[in-house]
Amino acid sequence: MPLKGSAFLALWNDIEPQRRTEYDAWHTFEHVPERVGIPGFIRGRRYVARERSEQRYFTLYELGGLEALEGVDYVDVVERPTDWSASMRPSFRNVIRHPCTTVVSLGQGVGGSISTLRFGIASTGQKVDVDTARAVLGPLLETVQITAAHLGQEVAKAPLPSMERLGWGQATENTMQHVLIIEGLDRQELEAAQPRLAELVRQQLNAIGDIAFVAFDLAFIVEKSGLPGPTTSRQPARCDLQSRWKGERTEEVGTAGEER
Repeated sequence: MPLKGSAFLALWNDIEPQRRTEYDAWHTFEHVPERVGIPGFIRGRRYVARERSEQRYFTLYELGGLEALEGVDYVDVVERPTDWSASMRPSFRNVIRHPCTTVVSLGQGVGGSISTLRFGIASTGQKVDVDTARAVLGPLLETVQITAAHLGQEVAKAPLPSMERLGWGQATENTMQHVLIIEGLDRQELEAAQPRLAELVRQQLNAIGDIAFVAFDLAFIVEKSGLPGPTTSRQPARCDLQSRWKGERTEEVGTAGEER
């Protein structure tokens, strides 16, 4: 189905291998719901490719508009992280972040797999024409099990201070101002379609330079209506879940100390 709202935030990242299981719990049950509860955030999806150690995770937030990323509520969750979030941040690796306005969004339903293409274009204004994008992406639907296609253009925004300190600010891919998201039924089918998609982006959307392609499987999706806490305030921290991981890490440290 078309993305909700007029903008989206796309993020790719890895995590320290020893914290992957904890990351899955934190990201699913605390982090994504916390963001989705913020005014201007509509829905959050998290994706994973568990066989990979790099380019392992992708997160997509559908936004009412990019102003959601400048609101006091978003600044609050970034600048005043929960204890669990603060403990997870140093374990992030290879973070890429693209806040985008939605150029065109087509399709139906939510596919079980997704592929993302990041690229720049040969254009003075560095923009893809809406009608052109619709004409190019529309025929993709219902082919090679493709269910939806969404194109966004990055809009540069000043990174929040804490994000900048963590290296989480604007993506460093200065030539890649566009994000194409393709949803489908099967990740292998999407990966097999990579050459065709890349050629289409180059020939019909005037992409230049490298095209960064990667595919994932859907792990979790949540909307405001599915949140446990009221959306008029920040979602509660999951201290109950965090305490389990604190205990496990303490045991691991103790065991390691005994072995030494």
